[in-house]
Amino acid sequence: MSEENRDERHEGYGEQKRGDGYMIGKKSLWLMAGGALGALAAIGIGKASKTVRPAVVGAVKEGYAFKEWAAAKLEGCKEDAEDILAEAKHAYYKDLDVSASAIEKEKDILKKAEKVVAKKMARGAKEEG
Repeated sequence: MSEENRDERHEGYGEQKRGDGYMIGKKSLWLMAGGALGALAAIGIGKASKTVRPAVVGAVKEGYAFKEWAAAKLEGCKEDAEDILAEAKHAYYKDLDVSASAIEKEKDILKKAEKVVAKKMARGAKEEG
């Protein structure tokens, strides 16, 4: 592969020959800078871990405590909702039972009233006839 083809294929990544010297492309420069920052961060975290670790552990502990608190509150709300639903169902079926009882009582009253009316009509028909 000729140098011209190599330069065209890797334009911006590697060294490019221009005139008397070599130039580094923008992409290669950013790649090197990112690698350097990553290396510095790794070294910094390693050195700072002794001082930062307790703070991180404390923050994670508080986050876990919050998660447990939220889970307990959610469970309490869930139980309350289930209790409300159970009470509502009970009240609904109780009302249905009361309604059914009331309907039965009304039917009994109407039957008795029909018997009384039928007796009176029979008496009235005997008296007229």
